[in-house]
Amino acid sequence: MIRFDEISIFLEKEIVPRYDAFDAGHRRDHVHYVMQESLKLAEYYPTVDRAMLLVAAAYHDLGLEIDRKTHHIESARIIREDQRLTQWFTAAEIEIIAQAAEDHRASSDHDPRTVYGRLVAEADRHIDGDTIIRRTIQFSFKHYPNLDKEENYRRFQEHMSEKYDEGGYLKLWIPESSNAKRLQDFRKLLHQPDELRKKFDIIYDQLTKINNNMTTILKPGIPVALCSDHAGYATKQAVINYLKNNNIEYKDFGTYSEESCDYPDFAHPCAIAIENGECYPGIAICGSGEGINITLNKHQGIRSALCWLPELASLARQHNDANVLAMPGRFVTDEEAIEMVKTFFSTQFEGGRHQNRVNKIPVTQ
Repeated sequence: MIRFDEISIFLEKEIVPRYDAFDAGHRRDHVHYVMQESLKLAEYYPTVDRAMLLVAAAYHDLGLEIDRKTHHIESARIIREDQRLTQWFTAAEIEIIAQAAEDHRASSDHDPRTVYGRLVAEADRHIDGDTIIRRTIQFSFKHYPNLDKEENYRRFQEHMSEKYDEGGYLKLWIPESSNAKRLQDFRKLLHQPDELRKKFDIIYDQLTKINNNMTTILKPGIPVALCSDHAGYATKQAVINYLKNNNIEYKDFGTYSEESCDYPDFAHPCAIAIENGECYPGIAICGSGEGINITLNKHQGIRSALCWLPELASLARQHNDANVLAMPGRFVTDEEAIEMVKTFFSTQFEGGRHQNRVNKIPVTQ
């Protein structure tokens, strides 16, 4: 039991936070679900080593850090190369864990080689109609940002047929799981065109609007960039909760705890992602807001504005076309931070005389 608890703490501290940087369908809530569901299903298999299974579930999508298409293979490689695991497991056990992570993918060309692979694969399925629809739309936003709503729906229909309908490539492995019943119910929905389209429209509209009364600078398929140091971590978590509750996609560049750290380590990659169009806009937080703001503005393509009032956030957008909102985590409440975020997102750049001034900001050689 001591070993299991020790491994659980390690996973929560070192592995789970890495999911914060992934797309909306593969963040911390997803890996927690797979970990918990794997252990629940393992109750039917008393000979399974729960610690080995938990590690396989925790690492199963880490390969997304490298490449989506081969992420299952990369996840297995990460497990095999992580020397920290050798304090708890033998080389043979680590290989079983790696194989389980590699075998979890629904479109895999072979069946899972062990019960560990079958358990992780089954837990990863998460057959829930609304979740499936939401993830599919979010994937399209990220990877096919130029598709309009009707093109998105056609792609959605094709994916549903290929993966979830009768004859689709999705396979279930654990008979004790409730996935089979949920898949049967979802297949019935797939053959009710009007009802399916209605659900699609509702979720699509939720994902493309903060609310019906707010225009927004957010771009479908382009996540908001987040970064903070340890002093801004708690405020950043409040912002993350707001983004999640409003179905706003984000990418967290760290830090992932309140342990002391250096803000430039997180500000620079955040700025680069905004400059290259991977993310837009950005939210950055440190204790005073000054350090992280100064660092971000070293980048030519960044216009970061340090704000502590909604009025300042509004002016930063109206007059300066700011693309990053920097906030002082130690000097604002969570509620004040959220108000600034909402104001920043909902305020358009006025252009006109301000455009000429903004054009003069970058240093020219």
